[in-house]
Amino acid sequence: MAKFKIEHLYFYYGRKLVLEDISMEIQPNKITALIGPSGCGKSTFLRCLNRMNDTIPNTRVEGKVLLDGQNIYDPHVDVVRLRQRVGMVFQRPNPFPQSIYDNVAFGPRILGMANKKNLDEIVERSLREADLWDEVKENLKQDALTLSLGQQQRLCIARAISIRPEVILMDEPASALDPISTLRIEDLMRDLVADYTIVIVTHNMQQAARVSDETAFFLTDDGQVGKLVEFGPTGRVFSNPQDRRTEDYITGRFG
Repeated sequence: MAKFKIEHLYFYYGRKLVLEDISMEIQPNKITALIGPSGCGKSTFLRCLNRMNDTIPNTRVEGKVLLDGQNIYDPHVDVVRLRQRVGMVFQRPNPFPQSIYDNVAFGPRILGMANKKNLDEIVERSLREADLWDEVKENLKQDALTLSLGQQQRLCIARAISIRPEVILMDEPASALDPISTLRIEDLMRDLVADYTIVIVTHNMQQAARVSDETAFFLTDDGQVGKLVEFGPTGRVFSNPQDRRTEDYITGRFG
């Protein structure tokens, strides 16, 4: 069963149609990459998967986004619970101006998930899963903002997984990082996918080819409306695309 099943999704900013008739399935414990030129709606689509767009005034969704068979846009859905199940990592690292420990412990504390002993275990487990524990275990009270950008982004991943989501959404998580830090994030994604479903927006074609299992190519039409042009296994999309526009984008002829 697909983790997400998107059926005829339309998204509007006010009266402006931004995404048109998007249908696709996101499989569990796979990395799905969303690629396409700037402004084609990739990040908007990503935020539809945990209703982050709800925070923007005058936005509207038509169609269905089914998570384990339940439409997340049903009026009875608990949005707080939804965002616990579907976590988010943003383009630039955004640690809280608190200690490393308190950043990771923030979500479990708010949700009442743990006592002090369990909280220590959650923090250690999350930092280990984010490949950061060995670098910070002696300095958990250190201000998170003193970490390098690469470490900050791994801390943000640890914070996201501390509440045990089922899905992790990543909006260009390595775009602000140097090449070595980028490769560490990519390696981390391949480790995490054993336990989580991951959806990533990236402008880096090599990154999409390296880390993802499936790839969705978005493009705008003449009216600047985002559409899904092609979706399938990454190896097939990159080596044998079914649409000429996909091939043109991947090979750098435009975009």
